[in-house]
Amino acid sequence: MITPVLQTGECNVLWADPRHQPVDVLTSALSGIERERASTYRREPDRRRYLTACWLLRAAAAAHLDISPAAVLVERRCPDCDKPHGKTYIRNAVPELHASVSHSANRVAVAVSSAGPLGIDVEEVPSGPVAELAQCALSPVEQAILRALPEHEQNIGFARMWVCKEAVLKATGHGLRIPPDQVEVSGPNEAPALLGWPLDIPPGAVQIHTLDPGDGYVGVVAVIADDLPITVSESDATDLRRTPFSDAACKAA
Repeated sequence: MITPVLQTGECNVLWADPRHQPVDVLTSALSGIERERASTYRREPDRRRYLTACWLLRAAAAAHLDISPAAVLVERRCPDCDKPHGKTYIRNAVPELHASVSHSANRVAVAVSSAGPLGIDVEEVPSGPVAELAQCALSPVEQAILRALPEHEQNIGFARMWVCKEAVLKATGHGLRIPPDQVEVSGPNEAPALLGWPLDIPPGAVQIHTLDPGDGYVGVVAVIADDLPITVSESDATDLRRTPFSDAACKAA
């Protein structure tokens, strides 16, 4: 029997820069479906982000399961169509291994945990005006909070609220099928928390943890785990080479 590396209540977040891995390394562990989808990206940076995200997900799950990244059974399920996108599932993990992926500019993130459904989101802080974005994405209360901030803090303030909304909706699998202005979160200068949303899951059952994606970025991971204490650790993808997992997983990382 495979002994999980993650213990109950642990969530591991791995970071990668899509510019740093050779394409042949990224594609070596991917499925035919993943490689085919990668070929549809016209811009090289977009293709690299997608490839890096697929590779990092497989490497993270492989390290947990002590198998090769190519042996990880990844399923992406969309409730609206039969295309291979949407919420991510690892099909050969027992007990269940929850996973989520996000990427923005030069940051790619993967979160894995057995504690409960989770969602991760990383965003580059926008450089332009955010007033128009705020009208679509924030509730009236949140818009007022944003306007009350000094002008030089409004971009990062918006980004901090936005990643919380994205992360909690990714955790449930709804994504932006639920309008983000119907999801209310704490202000950007408060501890991240879900305050209200149009779902039956109590907001208090969702725990949001701030991440450290580096200068110019913000990120959080949200875990639906009721009152189970969650411990979040962050590491770089290169750390996979230094972990005592199987040779196949180490070589692919």
